[in-house]
Amino acid sequence: MAGFAIAAIALALYATVPSAFFVATMTLGALEVATMISVVFRVDDGRAPRDRGGRSWLAIAREAWGTDILRERSFMFLVGSRFFVLMGANVLVNTAVFFLARSLALDTSAAGVALLGVLVVVTAGNVIAVVPAARISDRIGRKPVIYVACALGAAGLAVVAVAPGVPVALVGAGLFGVGSGSFLAVDWALMTDIIPKAASGRYMGISNVATASSGVVAIAVALGLVMDRVTVAVDPATGPRAAMIVGIACYGIGALLLRPVRERRAGIGRRAPAVEAEVPTPA
Repeated sequence: MAGFAIAAIALALYATVPSAFFVATMTLGALEVATMISVVFRVDDGRAPRDRGGRSWLAIAREAWGTDILRERSFMFLVGSRFFVLMGANVLVNTAVFFLARSLALDTSAAGVALLGVLVVVTAGNVIAVVPAARISDRIGRKPVIYVACALGAAGLAVVAVAPGVPVALVGAGLFGVGSGSFLAVDWALMTDIIPKAASGRYMGISNVATASSGVVAIAVALGLVMDRVTVAVDPATGPRAAMIVGIACYGIGALLLRPVRERRAGIGRRAPAVEAEVPTPA
């Protein structure tokens, strides 16, 4: 969120401060280094790693992509679901500036200010939704909450796609924020529920392929293939709105891919006795 805020401020100041983008880029780099240092020195590694049994690091690295992982059917479908849902979210993130500038005809500074407003609304939606969504998923299961999150994200994109002005777009951004906050909390919880704990690093690493690649694919498909072509064929104002439709479709595909996923955690969907509520579950 801080990164997007820095970019929005740079966009708002660019007309009067030509070096704003350079300063923003350096600030983003400093932010990345600071967060990296905090993780390296402040986060505990947790349980001791498994003995590598004399094998080389290269051999262990090759094991990460062994075909045995295909037997984890729920995991594979969940990774696919996560990819498409995050792709849908990235459509809004990466199209926002084009939408504000082309579809709503805002100049650079006004688009930057509006982007800050979108960021505030999305952040508020995240903060409001993330903890309640996680607690609800402890009671009724992860998948129902993720389905609702997908519906809210798609609804938010739909509202933005037809928005005639910034106020209506902010309503859509609020729905999107609630949906994305709910999804990010509960989807990770479901991931930790279903992966084999002894090899959690391997499975989390593979799942991060979906996280890391979804934004790149969203840009290539929604912006490169759809927005640019609609811009040429129709007009620049329609291009970003067409890209939002791709995001809506991605949310739908993500929800469909979630259906075969089986929740394994004992006790999901029923309220635990009060005396057991504070007892940690063994790893």
